[in-house]
Amino acid sequence: MEFSRLKDHLIATGQLTEEQLAQAEDYALSMKIPLDEAIVFLRLMDHHQLGQALAELYGLPYSPTLESPPPVDAKEMLPSELAERLTIFPVDYSREQQCLTVATHDPTDEALQEKLHHIFAPHMRVKLTVCSRPEIIKAIDVHYKGKQYIPEMELELPDEFTIVTPKKELDETPPGEGRGPKKIILLEPELDRYRAIKALLHAEGFGHVSWAASSSELTKAMESESFDLLLVNAQSFKPQGTWTHEISQDIVLPPISYYDPKALLLGQEYPYSQMSEALISLVAFIIRKALKNDRAKLQEIGIRVRYCKLLGLRLGLSPAQIDATILAAWLSTPGLGELLLKNIKTPYGLEEITNPQQETERPVRIEARILSLVKKYQHLKKKNPDLVKDIRRLRKEMGSEFPPPDNKLLLETFFQVIRDEALLKGIDQPKGRILIVDPESAADPDIMLRLTNEGYEVIQVPDAKTAATKLATSEIDLILSEISLPGISGMQFCRALRKKTETAYLPFFFLTSQDGESLAADCLEAGADDFIKKPADPDLLALKIGRVLATRTQKRPRRGIEGSLAEMNAMDLIQSVATGDKNVKITLESNGQRGLIYIQGGEIIHAEIGTLKGEDAFYQMMAFRDGEFQVVSCTDFPSRTVHGSTMSLLMEGARLVDEATGQPEETKV
Repeated sequence: MEFSRLKDHLIATGQLTEEQLAQAEDYALSMKIPLDEAIVFLRLMDHHQLGQALAELYGLPYSPTLESPPPVDAKEMLPSELAERLTIFPVDYSREQQCLTVATHDPTDEALQEKLHHIFAPHMRVKLTVCSRPEIIKAIDVHYKGKQYIPEMELELPDEFTIVTPKKELDETPPGEGRGPKKIILLEPELDRYRAIKALLHAEGFGHVSWAASSSELTKAMESESFDLLLVNAQSFKPQGTWTHEISQDIVLPPISYYDPKALLLGQEYPYSQMSEALISLVAFIIRKALKNDRAKLQEIGIRVRYCKLLGLRLGLSPAQIDATILAAWLSTPGLGELLLKNIKTPYGLEEITNPQQETERPVRIEARILSLVKKYQHLKKKNPDLVKDIRRLRKEMGSEFPPPDNKLLLETFFQVIRDEALLKGIDQPKGRILIVDPESAADPDIMLRLTNEGYEVIQVPDAKTAATKLATSEIDLILSEISLPGISGMQFCRALRKKTETAYLPFFFLTSQDGESLAADCLEAGADDFIKKPADPDLLALKIGRVLATRTQKRPRRGIEGSLAEMNAMDLIQSVATGDKNVKITLESNGQRGLIYIQGGEIIHAEIGTLKGEDAFYQMMAFRDGEFQVVSCTDFPSRTVHGSTMSLLMEGARLVDEATGQPEETKV
């Protein structure tokens, strides 16, 4: 927005002085925020006064957006992503007149008007009113995101009013105060580093340690919970850096302490569980950083670690055995793993696990057999993907290298893990499948990346014939097609789809490099839902696709998975999900009881059942053996009530379940 006109207007009308505007400009420059936000923040003008000033400047009505929510119809026409991206807010919608009224801080913005013209259907009329940018941003937070809005109130006090603090209150410190922070939140971008620091803090007696990976996550966490100390990674979030300006103005930050991750030292002895967790997190962090440009290899190692951890838990190994197996799996990374193995001293005897053939005097350790089994499975899957779908053939292939009776329990446990994986694979289903029909060998990489990041699975084919085959064998949610195709043209392809019952309502967009005066009209007449010229704006295309798919009613998207606890008990379910670093909400129902477990980044953060919350609720649900479960992807998490490490929770849960079922504690392998 160009602020010179607004500044001139405010001075000319006497609403602000030059000194006040200079103060606002200095603050905006130092805090790297727009001038209008600085004016509101410094209380030089409130939302209503600034909105009225914009109305005078542009000759359009001012629409207050904070006090009351927008009409439901208007809000449905303008999704939150679009409102946030364009900084506009729905004011009214008339179905009879096909007119949507939106508030904007700059009605002269031609780029905005062009985007609105492309986003909405040709018959839709968009009417503009004005509202200040700070008010629109706040209104989106309140009416779309559910944040609380408390109107400002002026409180007039008598002249003689004063606050008297009794001397006793000044001298005494309330019980429990002044003994150091009890609730800590870390602002740390790396999950593995957070886990390592959290383990050390737990060892120092700080049991309540929460995590935020970004300034937006920090704002969200602090809106729902108060903290005594904010620990900040000084390398990623500089003191007085831009991240401080991204925190909501309504948030009051606790005392802040910065740490340099390079300077963290382990200068004393800590309990085994904290030290092992810190070591594993550190090794995982190093491996992930080293393989960040080799996603295939990183994914392979990640899956290996996960299977090894699951097998260790399912087989009832000791904490040290499980930790050794996990570390060995990370260190099986070619090159770097071998280097780390030589330089990291541990009590686990990792060489015996990673290179079992070198150990000839004693039987091969169970940790080594687990790692070898998982690596063998990955090799077979890479060589013949269809083989792993047939458990009988897989048992025969792997049984030759891991013969019974010593490996029978290990093999059967692993096959059960594979079955559970098949059952749970619906958790991360894509938002939809988009079929791109284009003879160019590679689609626009920006568009491919944008759609993939939005959660879509993107498939590309070169012509209409191949596209028709793909439609017959795969479930497609939307087609993006070029007009000029080998053989059947895009126009003919679109008309043919509209004549078939099963594809008559399939969303169809033309994304073309062709040009022509009536080309867009011809495409829409052929049955297309939209016409977009190349090169397309990836953000605009993603918004259009999202709007079309959101309004479809004939297909209910499958979100997550459901199943019976008789097929997969609660303990196995939690182990499988938690070891996958997923963000999910799990609902468990058994004998009239209904409980919820939230897992964020593979960490159990909240559990509740009845009046119980936290770890007690988690342990109660772990005993469920019958009933139903549902697992869905999750982005909105409650406040943290579970503060123990996920590994310790899983192991303690398994122990309690064994006690409840009367199984003796014994070595299972």
